[in-house]
Amino acid sequence: MVSAEHLRRLLDEGEIRRCILRYCHGTDRLDWQLVVDCYVPGASDDHGSFNGPVEKLADWLADKSRHRGAKQHYIANQLIEIAGDAAVCESYYFCYIEFTGDPEFGGTEDPTAVIMGGRYVDRLARYQGEWRIARRTVLVDWSRNLGRPVPWSAPAAAAFTPGRQDGRDVAQLALAEMARLRSSLTESPA
Repeated sequence: MVSAEHLRRLLDEGEIRRCILRYCHGTDRLDWQLVVDCYVPGASDDHGSFNGPVEKLADWLADKSRHRGAKQHYIANQLIEIAGDAAVCESYYFCYIEFTGDPEFGGTEDPTAVIMGGRYVDRLARYQGEWRIARRTVLVDWSRNLGRPVPWSAPAAAAFTPGRQDGRDVAQLALAEMARLRSSLTESPA
């Protein structure tokens, strides 16, 4: 039989994982409000060349997005430790980013593709009933410069639905539909 304590821990771990995945979705889809909503107000983020409050992180990421081509984050191993309403989560990430015209990141006008692997070390807090990041440190364990990105040009490439970063991505639309449905279900009398 599963104890109430064990069940609470499993639920908390699931919510923490979801918070980290929502962050990745938000940054890859350029949804800066979603990124901010993954943090406690006033949370701090050490993102290498940015180190400061989350409210300024969203502005920094939005500004940097002008110099980005394709970008995708992947989350792998996660180790979560919870004590009451505080938690630490170490999430391994793999990230692909194309830099264009951003001298800080080595991007000339010719795009440069970079892959990196590292870890997010997040201190989280339960805030208004949900887990959010209170302090993040981004660690880079390795990186590789792939040079100029060359798009896949095989005939099959044109048949795939392209990802978007303008609010009309297939995943964004599907998730928004579920949010509206969930909202209408909670508003309907039983």
